[in-house]
Amino acid sequence: MPKTTACKQKAAQVAFAKKAADAKARKGKTSAVAPQLIEANDQVLADEALAAANPPANEHDGRNVHAARAPPARVGARLLSKREVLAIVGVSDPALWSMMRAGTFPRSRVVGGKSMWLGSEIEAWLAELPVRQLKDDESKARDTSSA
Repeated sequence: MPKTTACKQKAAQVAFAKKAADAKARKGKTSAVAPQLIEANDQVLADEALAAANPPANEHDGRNVHAARAPPARVGARLLSKREVLAIVGVSDPALWSMMRAGTFPRSRVVGGKSMWLGSEIEAWLAELPVRQLKDDESKARDTSSA
């Protein structure tokens, strides 16, 4: 089957439009407007219908919300990767592993061949860290105990 070009398709559409106009004229539905203006008006209407059906991508269409998706709901425990844990704890990789061997840091889990930590365990470890004493803390403690 031979491929039709855009020019041939346009010519077929024009021929069809002319046949339709002739059929209307035979039925007595004539128009005082010249046939060229009818074809131009039909083309404008077709272009408007096409534009209404396919709005530009940068326009808000009112039906769809164009915004970022919400983060997924937290289901169960959050697993942290080694990179995330190192960023939270602020130590090097060898220091992290030596802390785990010494028992002062939560042990990792193996997930898909990678080391992962439970977020709740890391939060608990951070909460158990000692609070740094300041120079004024001793004098304030003496002042409150003597009063």
